[in-house]
Amino acid sequence: MEFNYINDDEKLFHDLLGRLEQTHILEEIPKHSTEERQAFVEQLKKLNTTYPGGLQAYFERARKLLKESAEDVNPYEGFVPKPPPTENIDFRSQTIDELEEIGAPELGNTAFVLVAGGLGERLGYDGIKVEIPIDLITETCFLKYYVRYILAYQRRYSPSRPIPLAIMVSDDTHALTLKLLEGNNYFGMPKEQITIMKQEKVPALLDNDAHFALVPGKLEIETKPHGHGDVHTLLYQSQLISKWASEGRKYVVFFQDTNPLIFRSLPAILGVSKKRNFEINSVVVPRKPGEAVGALCTLERPNAAPLTINVEYNQLSSLFKGSGGEKVDEQGFSTFPGNINCLVFSVPEFAQTLEHTQGSISEFINPKYADATKTKFKSPTRLECMMQDYPKLLKDCARVGVTQIGKEFCFSACKNDLQSAVTKVKSGLPAESSSSCEFDLYQLNAEILRLAGANVQKGEPVTHAGVILPGVPKVVLMPEFGVTLKEIRNKIKGNVTITPQSTVVLDGDIVLENVNIDGSVFIFAEPGKQREVKDLNVTGKNYIQLQDLEANTDEPTYKKIRGYTAANREQATYV
Repeated sequence: MEFNYINDDEKLFHDLLGRLEQTHILEEIPKHSTEERQAFVEQLKKLNTTYPGGLQAYFERARKLLKESAEDVNPYEGFVPKPPPTENIDFRSQTIDELEEIGAPELGNTAFVLVAGGLGERLGYDGIKVEIPIDLITETCFLKYYVRYILAYQRRYSPSRPIPLAIMVSDDTHALTLKLLEGNNYFGMPKEQITIMKQEKVPALLDNDAHFALVPGKLEIETKPHGHGDVHTLLYQSQLISKWASEGRKYVVFFQDTNPLIFRSLPAILGVSKKRNFEINSVVVPRKPGEAVGALCTLERPNAAPLTINVEYNQLSSLFKGSGGEKVDEQGFSTFPGNINCLVFSVPEFAQTLEHTQGSISEFINPKYADATKTKFKSPTRLECMMQDYPKLLKDCARVGVTQIGKEFCFSACKNDLQSAVTKVKSGLPAESSSSCEFDLYQLNAEILRLAGANVQKGEPVTHAGVILPGVPKVVLMPEFGVTLKEIRNKIKGNVTITPQSTVVLDGDIVLENVNIDGSVFIFAEPGKQREVKDLNVTGKNYIQLQDLEANTDEPTYKKIRGYTAANREQATYV
């Protein structure tokens, strides 16, 4: 049948789609207007340009991986998993000061990369996750907290040279992230210090033959996110990594959008990276078998260098099957620790690797099959890549290190809605909700003050909206209060006591001496000035209460996803 092309570009892509066996799309094109066909050509141009190797490479890779998936090919066939050699950071030991002393100055030689391509749909939140307040006491959102931490590092360790922050966004989060930054004057960070990198999507796939899915009723290919592994390609394409290398920066830290605890551990983590001269340092936490979290493994096979890498939780059972199963210690934790997607790279080697590979990370596919025949999908799938698969690009993984920290000092996920969180708790798993993330931060801050010499009392666990939470005072330590344990230790003098029902916010360079708090107190210091607070006694019982919300409440969504609100905030003592 004769086909009347609207222009040469349409003919070019018509031929390409024919080679890729996308007959169902070719049959659909003549049914649409010239304007719709032109828009489709523009979409094809973009998809063909943004994916390395173009649509041809995407199709061929998809066909191969779909075939392997349908045939249950084990991607780790022939590998023997061994627990990875692991460095340990213990905040309760004497080594913490040594590690922080080594690593803290390197914060001034570090660049930060925030992976923020996701919406809060799984949480039941109607926006981007980085705008959600971490706590209901100060209502500081995740992004503001991260920016303030980087600025606190900068003031201490790099006052004459800005510490760069790159944020990877997606089509879903790009405009909303810019709006959040611009509407808040970039939270005090100069605009030029932040780089926004937008990842592109890839075609969704209908079946094992890698037919591209069309948006129902439209001449448009359905697209889906390609995964956070794109961050490496974007760093290469934007020339950011080469720029950082030329500036003499030593490290780049990758971190996730809703894990506020990690910044407290970064000085010590960098201390390990520097002390051990790691090219890559993967931060891990103790993990129990069955948790929905990847595990760091050292994979060995004959005549090949060992590969230390994260293995996703849905691939662990097949990996361990031929090696006698997964071993656990006396506390029930696996000898294969859990990945939290905080990575520290050495910039010079990272820049060299990206120059050779352009940051193209190996892909995988995880179709949800309709039945056991594995011939139909429940919904279209796509190729994905993960940033933690970067070690596969290396020829020698001898300098890939693993650093384990107690979960309470470095990791809290914020990803489950309340109903899912309650189900998780009943199953003995972490809630990983907005409420548990908030209380994990309170608990970390309380423990840091204890380690610094304060008497921070513990209470009984509390339950809000069905989620069991630790009984701790609501302690908020803003970054400027202190970034290392030694620094904070020097700010606690005499007898400092905080009762379990209390709320304490310390915002600024503050020294506490002989302070007793049984109530709610907000203490601030002017930027650049140290403030000494002596002989303060707050005993008015002016507690800030967290009250469960009624059904169908008009409260903002960021409160609804917790199931409670903070009452009596106006009664707090301001110092």
